[in-house]
Amino acid sequence: GFVFFPIEKILTLHGPKAMNNEPAPAMNLLRKKIQNLLPAYFAMVMATGIVSIAAYLDGLLLFGYLLFYVNIGFLLGLGFLFIIRCIVFKKEVLEDFRSYQKGPGFLTIVAALCIVGNQFILLFDQTGPAKAILLLAAVLWLFIIYGFFFNITVTKNKKPLQEGINGTWLVVIVSIQALSCLIASIAPDFGAHNHVYLFVAVCMFMLGCFFYLYIMSLIIYRISFFSLNANELGAPYWINMGATAITTLAGSMIILHAEIFPLIGEILPFIKGFTLFFWAAGTWWIPLLIFLGIWRHFIKKVPVPTSPNGYDPSYWGMAFPLGMYTVCTFRLSEALDLAFLSVIPQVFIYVAIFVWLALILGFMRHTADWVFKRGSASPGLAD
Repeated sequence: GFVFFPIEKILTLHGPKAMNNEPAPAMNLLRKKIQNLLPAYFAMVMATGIVSIAAYLDGLLLFGYLLFYVNIGFLLGLGFLFIIRCIVFKKEVLEDFRSYQKGPGFLTIVAALCIVGNQFILLFDQTGPAKAILLLAAVLWLFIIYGFFFNITVTKNKKPLQEGINGTWLVVIVSIQALSCLIASIAPDFGAHNHVYLFVAVCMFMLGCFFYLYIMSLIIYRISFFSLNANELGAPYWINMGATAITTLAGSMIILHAEIFPLIGEILPFIKGFTLFFWAAGTWWIPLLIFLGIWRHFIKKVPVPTSPNGYDPSYWGMAFPLGMYTVCTFRLSEALDLAFLSVIPQVFIYVAIFVWLALILGFMRHTADWVFKRGSASPGLAD
């Protein structure tokens, strides 16, 4: 309590009105933004990290390294703000954690950490930081996923399907497969015990496949048989494809390590078939999501992220799947020895970079609006 007391005091008593125990306007606005900080904002780290990896794999080395350092800044900044929120606004954090809509967003923290861990391995061949990140991500995953599903199981305030589920729920799969990918990438560094880690990676891969089939069936039922307006059909539904893409990546990483663990060799045809199955499913989603995006922005006139009032943190849920599809196709072409597939990431990388740059532009515009006290009603950092 002594250590964290100054944080709350700074947020409440800093400024010209401190003598009256009233927060200054600027500090009051900052306090409100931290209070309303969405747990799913770590999708910014996920998106930046995977675009960095995609750029590196496609030969854009300088851009890949640049995004790595940008991503570390995002992770540290968001982590700092989130810790403050957990200390000062415990009630709001618990409400979000128990929410059908916001609860799954906490798992973006796990996925973000795993993506950064993979960046350390791929860009710098540093397994030490990746191991520490894996330990933290695994502990958080156990706490968040069991806590969330326990809460929605025992709560008396059950939500109907059309109100309770959306594309954000697929972050459950993304977090599981992100752990599988990181474990598979680190496994060779454990020497004689590498088979244990690869076994865990295979089990996580299977678990992610199970959850995708389970949750995706509910989402398709939701969007097919209940009304869905243009505002609801936002970027989180791109995770429909993102979840299949990271599942493809997890399967591909396991296939590429098949010679280390005999069990993988025995079930290799099954893993290859399931991996290709998810890549095909993700590829099918892309045209539909593009058509729905055109309908949303050009017909229903929902603002785009770069417009003055169009930025929303949920749009990072669109950049991540595009980057992940680039990376998973690259790895799939290696795992299945399908050289012709390598053409796709060579094109898709530029789509992913374009979307990432558009989101960064929108983020910077809204941050500038907040700093210079313009458009204080806009979503900005908090929303």
